[in-house]
Amino acid sequence: MLTSVFALLKYDFQREFRQRLSFLSILLYVFSITYLMYFLLNTQGALVKMEVKYWNVIFWIIILFTTINELISQFSKESDGLYLYYYTVIHPTHFIISRLIFHAVYAALTSLLTYFIFSLWFGSPVENFSLILLSIILGSSSFAILFTLTTAISKGLKNNAVLTSILGFPLSIPLITLVSRLSKEAFFIATSDNFWINLSVLIGFNLIMVVLSVILYPYIWRE
Repeated sequence: MLTSVFALLKYDFQREFRQRLSFLSILLYVFSITYLMYFLLNTQGALVKMEVKYWNVIFWIIILFTTINELISQFSKESDGLYLYYYTVIHPTHFIISRLIFHAVYAALTSLLTYFIFSLWFGSPVENFSLILLSIILGSSSFAILFTLTTAISKGLKNNAVLTSILGFPLSIPLITLVSRLSKEAFFIATSDNFWINLSVLIGFNLIMVVLSVILYPYIWRE
């Protein structure tokens, strides 16, 4: 299994390196949307005394929609013929595990870059830098795992993009709430009593989604 997963990951990263335009387009999207938010809020005078909680909310909304755009872009690159080839040579469990890892790493990388771009316009009220990094990596990975599963399901069911939204957004609402609560801890030097609870729930959510992906995807793969 490890050999197959590693081979798929190597192929995905090499393909992404060769087709750098998609990565640059994501960065352009992030740069544009953050500047647009900055421009609109600045013209309304909302940045003069912007509260930390609003900084946190805007940041995670941008991360969420950036991750969704990434996944849609990644899955749209793969034709039905390529999936037919995968079907003949790769076990579905190996395939979905490699996709989960690749998209989680990709989302974490772009989210870290988003944080630095976002900080250029809005500044950074972060007091605990290591904690915000942990929140970004775990939070973006959670979004990637969730929407990898829903996008893979919609891809298997005649590529119904509406199904991605129907399945993904109801789960993304409590998820983004949890992630924003976790990242809020980074705005203070000392963590609250709820920090470990939120961290444990987020890790548990990721594990549950990974297990569901491994269980459900082989049935979708047959279609």
